[in-house]
Amino acid sequence: MSTVDISYAQGWDAETRRAYRPLSAAAARLRDDAGEPYVVIHREPGRAEPVSVYLVAWADHHVGHWMYDESGRRTREFDLRLLEPDRLFVRQVVERRYASPDQPDRARDAWRTTLILTPGGRAEHIVEERGAAGPARRGRSDLPEAQWWIPREAFGVDESGDQHDRYDAVEPEPAASGEGQAPPAALWRPPRPYHPEFDVQELLRPGNRFDTDNWGELTVDRVEDIHTVRVPSGRLVVADPLYQGVPRELTERIPPGEYPLQTAVLVGEGEYDGERFPVTEEPLVRLLISEVPAATWELGLGEKEDPRLLPDRQAYGFPTDAAQGAFADATAWKTLADAFRRCFDEGTDDGVQDVRTGSLRIADDMTGGDLVSFHTDGDGAWPVWLGRAASGALVSVVVITGLLSDFRPVRSGT
Repeated sequence: MSTVDISYAQGWDAETRRAYRPLSAAAARLRDDAGEPYVVIHREPGRAEPVSVYLVAWADHHVGHWMYDESGRRTREFDLRLLEPDRLFVRQVVERRYASPDQPDRARDAWRTTLILTPGGRAEHIVEERGAAGPARRGRSDLPEAQWWIPREAFGVDESGDQHDRYDAVEPEPAASGEGQAPPAALWRPPRPYHPEFDVQELLRPGNRFDTDNWGELTVDRVEDIHTVRVPSGRLVVADPLYQGVPRELTERIPPGEYPLQTAVLVGEGEYDGERFPVTEEPLVRLLISEVPAATWELGLGEKEDPRLLPDRQAYGFPTDAAQGAFADATAWKTLADAFRRCFDEGTDDGVQDVRTGSLRIADDMTGGDLVSFHTDGDGAWPVWLGRAASGALVSVVVITGLLSDFRPVRSGT
């Protein structure tokens, strides 16, 4: 008969493979009911290293499952997402094989295969025979839907696992409570979408000061109008007008109307080679829906985008290869974007209005919709943020056009 000992803890030190703040089964069940993160550790008697660890965070729609070999190296990692009340979607599976007993856990050159799934899509396979140190072979295949999903009841305090004949609960020793311990550097945390580390509204309040990586301290001087944007359909696209793919239309609708597009202007002084000079930075653009201040910020989503599927600290955004973005009415997008591309590629004005340095406006007479462009600090994908009043009403749509990590609020007294 195969036996596995089960214990619980608030967290898991991924480096030392040790429980952080062990829990009784009853305490773990309370955390399970509340959706708070906790871990379930499986050990075989006589084996020093765990067999597997379940990392449970229902409120974050996530369960991780890490499997270990006898040397304490991760051999499989499952990333499961709670997309339906009673079952989890298999978002990603990573499998590793180690060439020798001396190869460390998750070695950069360890053989690795990754399976990535998207709901309703096909599976992507990535095979790296020398891990990240070598080339990768990629392919796609269809998997039966039954392999995409795992019942929720298979995880947590009352898991109905069937890998072993008997499960023995192990209560923590009183001295092993972990109270007063500093969290380890490698403490597991559930994956959460990226979110600005400070209130975006602070960049829109004149007088606020920020410490920056490039220019030292900058001060919000003003919020400046770029132009108004007419959105008669209430359907808003925020996208690169040079992008040839399907434009990223927000699923959030706005009241049909005409709204000011604004930028925050920060000023300061820079220094180079002993000389000082004025510096101006514009780290965001905002479509102002209402004068009511935003109390909360959330990620603006496009069609089929589900934040529950995002890897840790990642966000959806519109892609650009030309450091360009624009706000526009969705029903007029094709006409407006075609005119923008002709202006950009061929130099034709074709009704294009230069409204501000770095910003062009194009109007569509047939629909009454507009496109107003702006620059970003580079290529890549740029998230869109929705600002809501305390009542929940949408009051602004914002794009951070620079790296927000480069801006740190300077608090009073600092």
